[in-house]
Amino acid sequence: MKKLFTKSPLALCLLGLSFNAANANDLYKEMGITKPEQEAIMSAINSAREISKRAEQYNGLPYRRDAHAKATGCARATFSVNPDIPERFKAGLFAQENQQYKAWIRFSNGDMLVQADSKGDARGMAVKVMNVPGKAIAPELGESHNQDFIMTNTPAFFNRNIFDYADDMTYLAKFQRTKWFISLFPPRLHPKQFYRAIQTVSSVINTPLEAQYFSMLPYRLGNSTIKFSTKPCAGMTFPSKVDKSDPDYLSNQLETQLANGGACFEFMVQEKLPGYYMPVDDATAIWSEQASPFISIATINIPPQHLYSEQQQQFCENISMNPWRAVEGWEPLSSLNKARRVVYQAVSKYRHQQNKAATPEPNSWCLASEGEVCDPNQGLVVSKPTWPLPRCFDGYAKPIDGESLNSNCK
Repeated sequence: MKKLFTKSPLALCLLGLSFNAANANDLYKEMGITKPEQEAIMSAINSAREISKRAEQYNGLPYRRDAHAKATGCARATFSVNPDIPERFKAGLFAQENQQYKAWIRFSNGDMLVQADSKGDARGMAVKVMNVPGKAIAPELGESHNQDFIMTNTPAFFNRNIFDYADDMTYLAKFQRTKWFISLFPPRLHPKQFYRAIQTVSSVINTPLEAQYFSMLPYRLGNSTIKFSTKPCAGMTFPSKVDKSDPDYLSNQLETQLANGGACFEFMVQEKLPGYYMPVDDATAIWSEQASPFISIATINIPPQHLYSEQQQQFCENISMNPWRAVEGWEPLSSLNKARRVVYQAVSKYRHQQNKAATPEPNSWCLASEGEVCDPNQGLVVSKPTWPLPRCFDGYAKPIDGESLNSNCK
């Protein structure tokens, strides 16, 4: 394996991390990160910073994320643990049935550049669940008692592991998007990864609320190894046609839909089973849903609301997500997830420093400025019914009274 990028652990501090070299070594040891993986992580951080700097010349200020640079909206939501979930999944955030938490959701486009929503791209959904009881698994991220779930609308990634990712990022930092996948000089061909990349960047959707989103990477929940996903609840309806000539049509669709009614997603997990090809450290692999179907264990409700006050848009730009922001009972797995713990924090800190922006971790839906009293209904459209709608619903938010096309009611 070629040497990607060499720096001492002290470089973590220089690249924006908030802990010293000794702590960096402790962190590497805790996660079992090898020396080659350390070098790959440092290479990825360096490339991500370069992407952010170069993208700023195209996007303009503020400095954006190195990926998922364009937010299509941030919404208030609730995250409710379902009743009667399987006993083996009752850990961490999911330990107590029927427990409800407030949350924020950031919908986004995946590219490093801010571009028209009609352009094919990955679509992201990141959920921040607030005030979760338990001990944080990554103390360097702070004791916020929040838990982040990061997803895109494709079930697999186009890099297998940290080494693919770091190598690919060196080309992305030069805006050479396809050169890692296929090249004559030097000769290189990664057909499976290239196919996954094409799948990722060809996605066009009518609204962020219609897509199914996937973790792509595995996690440990209790004693189970899982991937997770969200999909719209049964009974939701979406526009069949939208005006895609508007470069921000996804934001406008989100605002229109949520201003006139709520939305709902099922939060599901897929368990890794013995005897099937379900690798932990190959993010290009899709686990068989036939062998291991997704199981719903929580429900995300998005109440009717307005999204685009100046204050809320600023919040949406500054909010940070990290898959390691979680409480005990949950653990990100794979070399890519190990890298994300370090890379995401470094890039977030760099971005906020460049923008001279604060990085408060939210603990409520309130966006009041310091000294202001927050309206408990801030942003909400209280005249509209929340999801589930005022019909007859079963325990999984499915309409059962005959008033919906998808009703199961008799």
